[in-house]
Amino acid sequence: MLAGQYLPVEKIRQLGFADFNGRISRIGLYRTAAGPFIFGQAHRPAIVIRSVELDYSPGELRRRKIGCVRIDDVTVNALVTPHGIVLPGLEGIHSGKKTPEEPSVSGGLPAGLGKIFGKIEIRSARILLQWGQSTYRIPFDVDIAPEPSDPTKLTAEVRLFPGEQRVALKLRADLANGTGALSLNGSAIHLDRFADLFHRVPNLDLSGTLNLNASAQVQTQPFAISDVSIDAAWHDGRLKVGNASIMPEADNAPATFSAFSANLADWQIDVSGAQLQTPARVAVKTVKASIGLAGDVRTISGQADLTVLPFGIRCPETVTLANRVPLPLVFDIHNSASGGWSASCHTPEKEETDQKEEAERADQLDLTVKGLRLQSQVPRFKLEVGIEAEAMQASWQMGMPGIRAAAFGIEVWGDSARIEGRVAVKAPFFDVSWQTDVRLDLPAATLDGHGLAGDLANLEMSVGARQDADAAPVVQGRLRMSDGRLRHDSAGFELAGLRLDLPYGLNTPAGTAQGRFSVKRMRYGVHSLGSLDGRVTRSTDAYLFSATHSSDLFPEMTAAIEGSVQLSESADPVAVLRMKVPPYSLAAGADLGRLIPAMEDVALSGTVSAGATASVSKRGMQGDCKLTITDGLLELAPKQIRVEGIDATIHFPELPRIRSAPAQTLQFSRAAMGSIVVDGGRFDFQVESPDTLLVEKGRLSWCGGKVDAQSLRIAAKRQNYQISLYCQRLGLSQILEQLGAVNAKGSGTVNGRIPVLYSNGSIRFDDGFLFSTPGEEGQIQLTGTEILTRGIPPETPQFAQVELAREALKDYNYKWAKLGMTTEGETLIMRLQFDGKPAKPLPFVYKKEIGSFVRVEAGSQGSVFQGISLDVNLKLPLNRLLQYKDIVDMID
Repeated sequence: MLAGQYLPVEKIRQLGFADFNGRISRIGLYRTAAGPFIFGQAHRPAIVIRSVELDYSPGELRRRKIGCVRIDDVTVNALVTPHGIVLPGLEGIHSGKKTPEEPSVSGGLPAGLGKIFGKIEIRSARILLQWGQSTYRIPFDVDIAPEPSDPTKLTAEVRLFPGEQRVALKLRADLANGTGALSLNGSAIHLDRFADLFHRVPNLDLSGTLNLNASAQVQTQPFAISDVSIDAAWHDGRLKVGNASIMPEADNAPATFSAFSANLADWQIDVSGAQLQTPARVAVKTVKASIGLAGDVRTISGQADLTVLPFGIRCPETVTLANRVPLPLVFDIHNSASGGWSASCHTPEKEETDQKEEAERADQLDLTVKGLRLQSQVPRFKLEVGIEAEAMQASWQMGMPGIRAAAFGIEVWGDSARIEGRVAVKAPFFDVSWQTDVRLDLPAATLDGHGLAGDLANLEMSVGARQDADAAPVVQGRLRMSDGRLRHDSAGFELAGLRLDLPYGLNTPAGTAQGRFSVKRMRYGVHSLGSLDGRVTRSTDAYLFSATHSSDLFPEMTAAIEGSVQLSESADPVAVLRMKVPPYSLAAGADLGRLIPAMEDVALSGTVSAGATASVSKRGMQGDCKLTITDGLLELAPKQIRVEGIDATIHFPELPRIRSAPAQTLQFSRAAMGSIVVDGGRFDFQVESPDTLLVEKGRLSWCGGKVDAQSLRIAAKRQNYQISLYCQRLGLSQILEQLGAVNAKGSGTVNGRIPVLYSNGSIRFDDGFLFSTPGEEGQIQLTGTEILTRGIPPETPQFAQVELAREALKDYNYKWAKLGMTTEGETLIMRLQFDGKPAKPLPFVYKKEIGSFVRVEAGSQGSVFQGISLDVNLKLPLNRLLQYKDIVDMID
């Protein structure tokens, strides 16, 4: 009964509560008690107030004033729906519709509101927020009181206790002027206590401690909010959204956020002290932004002072940053009323002095991506993005001063590099397509690594990519260089005038991407080797190349080169090269001295050819080379050396190691060295190293027989050698003819061993002996033997004995013969020993009175010798042989 008389039930229902129940339990002279009040259906009320007490005095009642209104045990039931937070049973407010008889509520609070009560207290109140299957309880208290000195000024404070933590919302209202000051304060709010609430957002996690202070000015006529200020400090926590996480930068210092707006349309934002942890570590020193929400275009502009910190991530390859990189930014974002977006971001321009100071700082870019290390001074870049409906376009530019890149033991560096590109995306429903272009310019660079060094000019790399709907992406690009120079100092090799146009791509038709490369001049030591011109074609899984080398050393000589470079990482070998020099006729008298200084005055002619292969695999580089000469002629005119009919092949199967296969052959049809003539020969040899040659064995056809040589290792700078020559059935008369200063004819052969020593430019024969073939008699006819009596007085018995021997050797039949060879100083001594008899009487008779033979006059009867043993020495100057030591000098 009392509730119906004293409570505005009908007005409460007009507010939207179709169901309302309440009662007044007692009305007294000093106090009125009421409750409970239920707003909404009883089984599911929106608001329940258990107790309301009004305290007053009779005097206050006369002045129409309530001293104190105390409200206890209040429950507000709220529900989270897709449309927001609603109170069950509050239909009118939910629908947003007004009935014709519903009064319009507008304007501010009555200025005299503060005169009708002394204070209002709400205690033991709570909000029960139901979100799905979970219910969240938020206790709160409320105090409302006018200022004692001015009842037109009202103070209202709401104290919320979410997660048992205090957050105060306070309003100081000036009812007379329709204004107010609103503030919000929360100190040491532990965000961990709201974990179950944060986790309702997928992949969201927030922890730490938050201090929050906010304020605003409120106006009721007309309603407006102004001078909004928000300040927040976040300590010791982490915000994680998906794979990205942010936390305060320092352990003891907070991350701060502040915002200010005079009119809710223009905002000033300031963020500092935060740090992005993943996917990469970025410290946010400060971000200052201006936000404009008025008009048809919304804008965000400002500056950020960021620092990228050292990190290591996999995406999917390992990417690491070794040191801090400062990243100052200026950004500008626009959003039009039509929904279009445009944004730009760039590093701010600095004065030249600032740039020098920055270059001297240690914080430079040092980035490693899958074995590629990239270093530079702090990069400078510009990014522009535009989005309209179903299309997006972006362009960017980046400058990298003092760039240096290193991979696989090779470093490339330059004063600067520039990267620019653009991308365009069209994204209608289920039909995404895009295309992009990127270009890298390196005006000048230096290269060094693995003994290779050089300079590269105008290096340019460009790539274009596109992907149409339901199709694989197509990538096409080119690597160009207009001029380059490479050298390998230890090998003495140099390439100059290097030009390159190399295509690359993905999912492009095989053979459609073609390029070229050329080398204007190749040098080895002091020699210009010629030029190179080639083409490159990209197949499905490899680059195929072919080239022609034109020689400067030998006119019109060319070499054909071809090969491939595999694109698959699993391919082995990675690269293959093949080279072929077709048969080429060396011009007669081609001087080898211009190629090899030690072979001065050596001329070579004949037909040469060559073939080589090389491959690069996971085990390293391997190569194979074969050199051939046929019908060659070698001449050393000053030394009277001539070698004809040279046929030789040398095979190097272990390149880059300079070591030939064993049993390489060199043979010739004839060799002449002064008066010595060899009728052909063959040597088996092996090049063991650049400094060592092993002659495995050799055989010469000389004087109608064979001369075999044992193995001999010839090494650079070695000055002592020893070899034994094994002679078989050499014609004795031919030996004497070639080695002695006599004319010789006859039959009969000799065999034996001749030790030869070479030491410091001198050749010695060490007691070599050749014996006649056992059981085989022979004949010797020597003329021109005046050398035997040279220096002997004619009247001496010694002269007569030598004269007798000379006469006998003119036609002598021997049963056995022996030829000894030894060296005394610079003289070769050949000792001839025979046992036989002259073929006819000799013009000598024996005189007892002098005890020796004497020559008789012509026509007189001489003597018939039945047997005579001869022992004759031939002495020859060794300088006829010493000239051939130059052959060894050439090898050295």
